[in-house]
Amino acid sequence: MTESHFEKTYQDMVRKGAMEKVRWLENLSKMILPSMRKRIQMNDKTVLQELVIPNWVKWELLHEWANEKATEGKGQLCVLCSGIKEAGIRYNNRFVCEPCFKSIKNL
Repeated sequence: MTESHFEKTYQDMVRKGAMEKVRWLENLSKMILPSMRKRIQMNDKTVLQELVIPNWVKWELLHEWANEKATEGKGQLCVLCSGIKEAGIRYNNRFVCEPCFKSIKNL
């Protein structure tokens, strides 16, 4: 499986020795509430107005982090319905669940 944007950024920070940024990334789950994490997973960018985050943290990084946390051990997050499902396919490195795939296929 390919590395996510979050993993690449984390590894780059470790390699460059930016330990303050590494600590911030490690403590991200302590700083963001579960309700905000769910809104980030749903691609709700209004969360950025409520969060106090450094300038180097971009939306893509937060979105990848939230999706990674959502899919730990219980399937994958569908890019179309935002549901966590185990059955589906990967298309262009994105997961599409089986019901969404069938509905698209029948169009």
